[in-house]
Amino acid sequence: MRPVALLAVLTVLTAGPLCAQSISLSPAVVQLRGAMGQSSTQILTLTNGLKIAMAFDLIAQDVVVRDSARSFVDAGGEANSMAATAVFTPASVLVPPGGSKSVSVTVTARAPATSRAVVALFRGRTRVANGRAATMGSLGALLTFTLSNEIQITAADLAVKPPSATTLLSFSDSLVNTGAEPAIVKGVAAILDSRGHLAGRVTFEATRLLPRERGVMRAEYPGDLAPGRYRALATFEYEGRALTKSTEFMVQ
Repeated sequence: MRPVALLAVLTVLTAGPLCAQSISLSPAVVQLRGAMGQSSTQILTLTNGLKIAMAFDLIAQDVVVRDSARSFVDAGGEANSMAATAVFTPASVLVPPGGSKSVSVTVTARAPATSRAVVALFRGRTRVANGRAATMGSLGALLTFTLSNEIQITAADLAVKPPSATTLLSFSDSLVNTGAEPAIVKGVAAILDSRGHLAGRVTFEATRLLPRERGVMRAEYPGDLAPGRYRALATFEYEGRALTKSTEFMVQ
């Protein structure tokens, strides 16, 4: 779904195995693009796979990055809070067993906000038996905002752990979003032998980094390499940009 002003990104967050198995929220991933001052209305649909009705209140939280990691702040807790602009219709829902309910949420990209993410949270009000305990599950949709072309990722040196009798050849690199906008980073590593010929290839699991957030890209090569010297050449791509890191390693 692509609104005229913005395009939204939603990532399902779960609060416990029970909710992860029995309750779903869609769409799962949508991305917001636009400019400061623009608004976007998104439709979120929650499906209840349990045998009881589930009640939820709708709230919004800002997702901020502190010490390179994400934290959640109640709407209005941050200056120029974008979560504070969120309007839910309706503000609460009762989802019947085996049924679904849809909610619209409108969020405005508020200037000069530095945060680029908001969680639209379905906060549970129904207690569900979970063994001897009772839990109240909550699910949320993560809306990220891209509002400029100030997108930049920096990477540390590529690290390689050679294979052993019990472990696979592995690659890792620490990345930091040093720009002002979110970025989804994908990566691939080429393994070159001493003659420069391609000996193998492995893909890093994609990751989404908010501004100032740090993440580690990891990959394992499941194949066998003959003893000798190799070079690993890793390329990380994000938002039409790319950066490359390389290092040499030995296989015994």
